[in-house]
Amino acid sequence: MYEKGAFATMKKEVYTSDVYTSFQNFELDNLFSREVILELGSGNGVFLVHLGRTFKDKNVIGIELDIKRAKKCYKKISREGLENTFVFSGDAKEIIPLFFPSSVVSKTFMLFPDPWPKSSTWRNRLFEISSAIMVDRISKVGATFNLVTDVEYIFSEVNELFTRVLGNWDFSNEWLFEFRKLFVPTLYYEKWLSEGRNFYWGVWIKKF
Repeated sequence: MYEKGAFATMKKEVYTSDVYTSFQNFELDNLFSREVILELGSGNGVFLVHLGRTFKDKNVIGIELDIKRAKKCYKKISREGLENTFVFSGDAKEIIPLFFPSSVVSKTFMLFPDPWPKSSTWRNRLFEISSAIMVDRISKVGATFNLVTDVEYIFSEVNELFTRVLGNWDFSNEWLFEFRKLFVPTLYYEKWLSEGRNFYWGVWIKKF
C-alpha cells in the first residue's frame, strides 16, 4: 500500500486507472463533491481548459485515451492554475465504471470522436449502446449530452441511442444554441473546417 503523501505529490498530474488503483482512493470524494462536467476525448486540452475557466464553481473532468495527449491537457491545466480541472488517461469505458458514482454529471461533451472505422479498432468507439447506458447512469436528471462531429452516421447513431433505445433523453434545440455559444475552435475543428467538411451538432437532455 502506498502512503497517502506519495499520492498527494501526484494528484495534480494525469490520472490513469493503473495509478488510481495503486493508491488509496481518498481523493475520489473530492472529485465528486460537487457538480461535474465531463469531456470524453479531451485531445490536447483546448476545450477542457475552456470548460475549466468557464465553470469554476464545478469540477471539470476530461478523459483522454492517448497518454501523450492527456499530458498535454495536464500542462495546459497546470499553466492556467485550474484547481477545478482534472484529466484521466485511459479508456472511458473502463475509467467511468470504476470511479464515477451515479447521477453526478450535469454536462457531457464529446467533440469530434474518432469513428474508428477498422473492425480491429471498433472496441474504442464511444457511440455504442454500452456507452450510452454508461453516460445515462452517471448523468443527473436534466443533464445534457453535447456532441459535434464531422461524421453524419455518428450523429445519427447517438440520436438513435438517446431518443429511441434509452428513450429518456430528448433532442434539445434550446441547449444546442447554448452549446454553440460555449464552443471554442479546437484542433480538429480547424482542420476539418479547412477541408470543407460538414459539421453535425446535437444536444440531448435527460428527462428522467
